[in-house]
Amino acid sequence: MRARWAAWAIMILAALTLAGEGRAQDLCAEPVATASGKVRGMSDKEAATCSWLGVPYAAPPVGELRWKAPAPAPAWTGVRDAVKYGDRCLQKGTMAAVDMGSGVSMSEDCLYLNVWRPKKSGSFPVMLFIHGGGYTGGSGSTEMYKGDRMAERGDVAVVTINYRLNVFGFLAHPALRAEDANQSTGGYGSLDQVAAIKWVHDNIAGFGGDPGNVTIFGESAGGWSVCTMLATPLNQGMIARAILESGGCEASAPLEKGYEQAKKVAGVFKCAENDVACLRQVSAKQLLDKGTGSQLGGFVWVPHYDGYLLTDSPLAMIRSGNYSHVPFMAGSNRNEVDVVLYFLPQIWRAKPGQYEQRVSEFLGVSADEAAKIAKVYPLGNYDNMPRRAFGALATDAGLGCPTYLGLAAAAAQQPDTYYYRFDYHDMIYGKHLLAVHAMELPFVFNSMDRSPISALYGRRNIEEARMLSRVVQGYWINFAKTGDPNGPGLPVWPKFDLASPSVQVLDNIVRTEPAGMTERCAYWDSYNKDHAPIFETMGGLNKEAEK
Repeated sequence: MRARWAAWAIMILAALTLAGEGRAQDLCAEPVATASGKVRGMSDKEAATCSWLGVPYAAPPVGELRWKAPAPAPAWTGVRDAVKYGDRCLQKGTMAAVDMGSGVSMSEDCLYLNVWRPKKSGSFPVMLFIHGGGYTGGSGSTEMYKGDRMAERGDVAVVTINYRLNVFGFLAHPALRAEDANQSTGGYGSLDQVAAIKWVHDNIAGFGGDPGNVTIFGESAGGWSVCTMLATPLNQGMIARAILESGGCEASAPLEKGYEQAKKVAGVFKCAENDVACLRQVSAKQLLDKGTGSQLGGFVWVPHYDGYLLTDSPLAMIRSGNYSHVPFMAGSNRNEVDVVLYFLPQIWRAKPGQYEQRVSEFLGVSADEAAKIAKVYPLGNYDNMPRRAFGALATDAGLGCPTYLGLAAAAAQQPDTYYYRFDYHDMIYGKHLLAVHAMELPFVFNSMDRSPISALYGRRNIEEARMLSRVVQGYWINFAKTGDPNGPGLPVWPKFDLASPSVQVLDNIVRTEPAGMTERCAYWDSYNKDHAPIFETMGGLNKEAEK
């Protein structure tokens, strides 16, 4: 009798389990209404999450909509399957190669986003990720950015987006400005980001997200974008919190500079200077091949302050108080650009007596300015090795200080700011790569085993890396939920204090240290006021490495 009752109990338990799985599956496949029509998602295989991939948040920016502000996505009837990524935005070079094996095509029709949420009912905080790539490459469908694990662990909804890049996203032209109702030009990729944030605000509730609790976070150009999204008045009230990873707040340009760039593009295609119709008739492939330039040839494709998207650089707007005052977390990696120096033998093999000369040559500054830089970064602090000193100053100039200065500007006006530095470099080839640019991303998404970063993690080091990932991801999730990264089981992270700046070091041993950035970043802040923007100079450094 007991055996019979035990068998019945097992059968009942199995039936309940299957029923639960069926309900969860139904939850993922149940049509969700958006402003344009219904979409059907799917149950994820690697996590207890639902996903909706390739959801259009704006109309395809093709034909007459090329170089126009994003329009609402056209309506459709019935239920649209959202089970595969939408096309990546057109790009070439390094970032295009990263996703080459993904099976995701590229086209001008690329304004799509992706959503992951826990496989259960609820209203979850939203984390919207803006990818990097120098405003010339990248996509929201990169495997390393997949949001399933973050959604499952943190009970959050994760969104990744595409936005127009390079010449398609940031061409500034007086004729384009004249035809725009808001007199806006040169920031179409940023306007796409604004449209994606608004789409999330208006539609995410149907996917289980809380529209009143949206955190934006981004890395590299995605970090630049976070600053732009905080500064622009176009999405005031739709962002609750912001996280900037290895970016900065200066990357932008006046319209006059954009107009000069547009003249060059028009000349490539033999179009009259003000003939936008001629440029719109150029095929997307030709524009990509001949009108974008090299990704590493200088970061020249940036949003412009046109009086609508921005009234000044994002840093200037934050300093003036003209931005969204929300809790702000920011940081960078210890060795952002050091790996580039391997490809610059003139710096890598430089003798101490050649230090200032190399600084002058590769940053394009005068001998007097190089001497000033050498005082800020004295060789004695870097084992008398020019390559180490140059790595430190290049990291600070390109990403470390732009990030720090943006956070410091916000901290002068609001209390909830947090500063980090990512130091971990115990991955495969780590002694050469160090804590290079973008190495924090797999820790944020817990994606060390996913392409393309999986090449750096194997049986010997992945578990150690996952231990740090639990801390990093925990900080990011807690901040997205409450505006404070601290929580049970995590090392205490104090708020950033301008009077005594500290940094949370993310490494095998997570710790708090004095930031030590004030003097160095004050120099670069002063430098940027009197010289060409340093983000362009760093692009030129990359161009030398590309040779």
